[in-house]
Amino acid sequence: MEITARVAAFTDLVGPPPDPVPAVDWTAVEAWLETPLPADYKALVSAYGPAEIGAPDATSVRLHTPCVSADGRYEYAAWVLETHRHSAIRPGMFTRERRRFLPDEGGLLAFATTSGGDHLFWDTSVSKDPDAWPVVLLTTSVAVGVAEPWVAYELPFLELLLTALGTGVPNPGEPGGLLGPLPPAVRTWPPLTAATPWTPPARGTYADARQHAALTEGEGLEAVAALIPPPLAPHLGKGTWEQVFERLGTRLPADFVALSERYGAGNWSWWLDMPAPLDLDHRLGLAAGVEEMLEGYRSLREAHPQYYPMPAWPEPRGFLPVASTIDGDMIGWCAEGEPEQWRVAVNPRHVDQGPPLEGNFTGTLLNWLRGGPGNAGLYGLRKDQDPLEEMFFEPFGPPRPDDR
Repeated sequence: MEITARVAAFTDLVGPPPDPVPAVDWTAVEAWLETPLPADYKALVSAYGPAEIGAPDATSVRLHTPCVSADGRYEYAAWVLETHRHSAIRPGMFTRERRRFLPDEGGLLAFATTSGGDHLFWDTSVSKDPDAWPVVLLTTSVAVGVAEPWVAYELPFLELLLTALGTGVPNPGEPGGLLGPLPPAVRTWPPLTAATPWTPPARGTYADARQHAALTEGEGLEAVAALIPPPLAPHLGKGTWEQVFERLGTRLPADFVALSERYGAGNWSWWLDMPAPLDLDHRLGLAAGVEEMLEGYRSLREAHPQYYPMPAWPEPRGFLPVASTIDGDMIGWCAEGEPEQWRVAVNPRHVDQGPPLEGNFTGTLLNWLRGGPGNAGLYGLRKDQDPLEEMFFEPFGPPRPDDR
């Protein structure tokens, strides 16, 4: 099927493009990437822009295109570099060949994500002709636990989209093992509704220069956001902070509230899990997670008080955990005084509980991301590790119905 016919078939399924669509200078884009791009991708992007394919309340494919969001949180070069840098460090998920992403190395080149956080790439090693590049998918959800998170579709870009719309395509991270069939709908996904054209960074400059500076400059949430750009559509849940505070019996520190609103549910550097802050129903939401961790901590303290010197919330100076790690550590606060005075406290699984730390939750996270010295429950980086190669944030989407 010719490209114009495939684009027409796509339009017949999903409807006409949204308007307006950011213009793309394909010559500049391909010069920056140092490779030509598939013609069907360029044709569809020129017509539809940064489109989300599928219904808002179902799994969808979010097409990333050369543009800039109005608020500056999305920029094409930064997204390309971040996606490949973060993907390449996950242990056990990439072969040496898979770690490559520069097309002239015959590697992978990202072009889309799913609403569940999975990544879609072209495999450029197959051919020097970009129109022959097949699509591969990386399932990134930590909840999947599949032995082989890669799916090779053996289909080019637009043919894959048409198949996903019609019958679905394999994806071990989705219920039933399929991505699709996608609802026949298309729109500009909300964070990019006011997107503007993209200008490639100058030769010799890098989109992550701000990250390098943030390793030593700045404080608080803005420094964290400079190190690791927040997701464009964080999953928060449908409740309110007032409902969360009422259920917990206390307000929470403002820095934690702001951090949770900016990033939502997700995983920091394959270690620290952050719950959906306003999900009141799901067992992995903030409120339910706090209740479960407190129950476990009380049981441990009752059985071995010598190892758990800090009482449990709501006792005076009580330990109030809000986040956990893949190692079973609990991280929260020593709730003494007003919430803005609380110090971070850790209940480590493998060492004795130490005294509260100096600083608030966001500052502790920032110090950890920068590779600061380890302490009880917070491991430090080795001297040969580069923080920029180790840190990332993997957002979690809404829970599946069978996970509730």
